[in-house]
Amino acid sequence: MGPSSQAEQLRLKFASSPWGLVGVLLVHHFGLWAWTAWRRDLPLLLVLDRWDSHHYSTLVLDGYSWPLWAFLPLYPGLVWLVRQGLGGTLPPQVVGAVLSTACLLGFVAWNTHQARQGPRREGMTARTPWGWFVFLYGPASFALHSHHTEGLFLLLSFGALACASRGQLLPSAVLVSLCIFTRNQGCFVAIAAALLAALREPTWRERIVRFGLMGCLALGAFGGLLVFEWSRSGDPFMFLKAQREWNHVDSLWGAIRGLWFGNPWHKGFNGWLVLRNVFGAAWLVFGVMLWRRDRVLGLYALLSLGVMLPQGDLGNAFRFGAVLFPVMFVAGDWLATRPKALRWTVALLLVWLNHKATHAYAIGKWPY
Repeated sequence: MGPSSQAEQLRLKFASSPWGLVGVLLVHHFGLWAWTAWRRDLPLLLVLDRWDSHHYSTLVLDGYSWPLWAFLPLYPGLVWLVRQGLGGTLPPQVVGAVLSTACLLGFVAWNTHQARQGPRREGMTARTPWGWFVFLYGPASFALHSHHTEGLFLLLSFGALACASRGQLLPSAVLVSLCIFTRNQGCFVAIAAALLAALREPTWRERIVRFGLMGCLALGAFGGLLVFEWSRSGDPFMFLKAQREWNHVDSLWGAIRGLWFGNPWHKGFNGWLVLRNVFGAAWLVFGVMLWRRDRVLGLYALLSLGVMLPQGDLGNAFRFGAVLFPVMFVAGDWLATRPKALRWTVALLLVWLNHKATHAYAIGKWPY
C-alpha cells in the first residue's frame, strides 16, 4: 500500500470518527449555558436545573412524592448513589450532568468499538459522518448530557440491542431490565431485544424458545418495578397513575386530532409544536425507511413514535426521539447521499433548532 492510499485511509478514519463532533457539541452546549447565565444574571446551577431536571433533583434530595412517581427510579437512584459516594454535598444537577455526559461518551465509545467488529445491522451505528451529525445535533440532544434520563437510557438501550444482535442473551437481559427501570420506552427495547435474539436462531422452535426466555426475563424486571412501586407507595401502578397529571387523551379521536392541535388544551398558534410535528413527520419517514431495512429496529422506532399519540400532541417529540439512535443514524446516512446544497441547508437548520432548544432549556421555556 502506497503512501497516498495510507493517507486516504487515515483521512477516512478521522472523517468518520464522531469524537471531534462530540467535543464541539459539549463545548457548544455548556458554553451556551454559561454565557446565558452570565448575560441574564442567572445562577448557573439554576440554568442546569430546569423542568424535569428540577424534578430529578427533588427526587434525589427528598425522595418520592406525588406526582413525582411518574419518574422511574433507576436514574435518580444512580445520581443519589454517586452523590453520596462523593460526600453528599454536590448539587444533584451537577452530578447528573457528569453522569449523563459519561454515559454519552460511553455510548460513543461502545458504538464505534462495535462498528469495528464486523458486519453491522442497519441503524446500529452510523455509516457516514453525517449519521453522527444528525444524531448528535438532534433538536434536544442537550438532554443526552445534562440532568436527564436520556444519556443513561441511550447507553443501556444500545447495549441491550447490541448484545441481543450478537446472541449475548444474559448481558442483553440485564441491560433490558435496567432500561425498564429507567424509562417507559424500556418495554419497547425489551420487545426489540427479544426479537433480535430470537431471529439469530435457525428454526422457529428455537426462535420461540429464545423469544420466550427473553420475554420472561423482561417481565420479571417489570414485576420488580411493580414491587418497588408497591413497596414505596402502596400501589404497584403508581407511576402510571401519576403520569395522568400531564395531558392525555381519552379516545382514539383525541389522539388523532392532536396532530393538528385540536385538543382542549391547545390555545392559539404554537410554532414550537409545529416544529415538533415536522420532527415527528421526519421520524415517521425515516422510521419506515429503517423498517424496510431492518424490521426489528424499525418496529422499535415506530412503536416509540406511536406511543406519543395518547399524549394528545407531539410536545415531547424532541426529547423522546433523542435516544432513537437507529432513526437518527439512518436519517444522517441518507442525508449524506443528497446534493451538497440540501445537506448543508438541513445541517444549518438542525444546528439552529438544536441551539434554540438548548437555549430554551436554560431560560425556562419548554424545550423538549
